[in-house]
Amino acid sequence: MSFTLAVHSSKGGTGKTSIAINLAGAYASEGYNVCLLDFDFKAPSFTNFFKIKPRYWINDVLHDRCSIKDAVNDISNDFETSGHLYVGLTDPDIESIREISSKDRDWQSKALRYLIRAKKELIDSGIDIVILDTSPGIDYESINAVATSDYIAVVVKQNYTCIKSTEQVIDGIYNILHKNCAIIENMCHDGYLYPKNSKNQNTPVIESIPCMCDITAKTDNDLIVFSEPDHVFSRAMYKISQNIIQSS
Repeated sequence: MSFTLAVHSSKGGTGKTSIAINLAGAYASEGYNVCLLDFDFKAPSFTNFFKIKPRYWINDVLHDRCSIKDAVNDISNDFETSGHLYVGLTDPDIESIREISSKDRDWQSKALRYLIRAKKELIDSGIDIVILDTSPGIDYESINAVATSDYIAVVVKQNYTCIKSTEQVIDGIYNILHKNCAIIENMCHDGYLYPKNSKNQNTPVIESIPCMCDITAKTDNDLIVFSEPDHVFSRAMYKISQNIIQSS
């Protein structure tokens, strides 16, 4: 079984990227062949986590300058994972960020086709799970990532604005595209419960991750599932990984 997972959020600051990266590590540790792609073109951050100097960026794939196989890097030996772990980085240079942000609908339509082709190439080459760390919100790049994916994990913080915007994204995008999706609550405080009257009540909450100061400090540049596999955060990643497998 192979599938593509988009880790998305309606707003920034939810911890989406840390969850995407550590989920990829959890799956690779469990023996799956995983390819993690940075699709947050407005704030690419994988270079903070992975000390790689890629020959090609994901930007090059969407410009049809190279194949996806040219743009991903095998980092399995760095973490001694049971399965292969590949990562594709987006160019963090400000000019590259501006370039992608300025692209029109026609270019984005072509980029979607290139992404679909890249996904097929990865699956055909033996990748079990493709994980896309998307831009927050509903720009073209994040919608393309959602449209290409089989399963959406939407990361939510426990505040009114984030909950309401997540309702809109689920109702206005995921449901229209008939996507299988679930909510990951992150940075939760004691006693917090997801609102029972939320419009998202039919969307399962697969994990509620408590707010932990040490994680906030570490996840900017650390893969917790490898450095601290017994940490509460790491255990949550493994639980989420299995819940998604069972639902996909």
